[in-house]
Amino acid sequence: MAWILITFASLLVFVLAAVAVGRVSLQLAQRARRSVYDLDEAVQFVADALPFEVSSQISYDDVRQILLWHVEYLQAKGVADYGSEPAEPERLVVVPDHEPVAYVLGRVSEHGLDVSDEDVLAVLDAETEYYRAIGAIGGPVSGPPEGDGDQSG
Repeated sequence: MAWILITFASLLVFVLAAVAVGRVSLQLAQRARRSVYDLDEAVQFVADALPFEVSSQISYDDVRQILLWHVEYLQAKGVADYGSEPAEPERLVVVPDHEPVAYVLGRVSEHGLDVSDEDVLAVLDAETEYYRAIGAIGGPVSGPPEGDGDQSG
């Protein structure tokens, strides 16, 4: 009689464990994969993607520094983090197209980096392709339907 009770208890424990593992696995499968920005990988990707005219004018160190300044800007805006879970995962951060470019160009000028504005733009454009490649850029965000945000009247 004891072996029936032990078998039943073992079977019950196994079923409970299988359900718990299955549930967690399903939750993890439905969660979006985190995009990880690897600076060394980004430098290589961006340098390889640059047009010949640009890559013949700037070094890997220049590319690295431009990317670091861009990441610095994104971190200041709360878009980038360094390995920790974001505090507000559903928060939408809108950054105007010109603002990060102006920040990086300002840092280039401030530090006397010998690269042209066009070279900086080419690096940032290639970095955007890196973001797409790692899945850090999602699809376009649609706004409210016409007339929904109108508060006049």
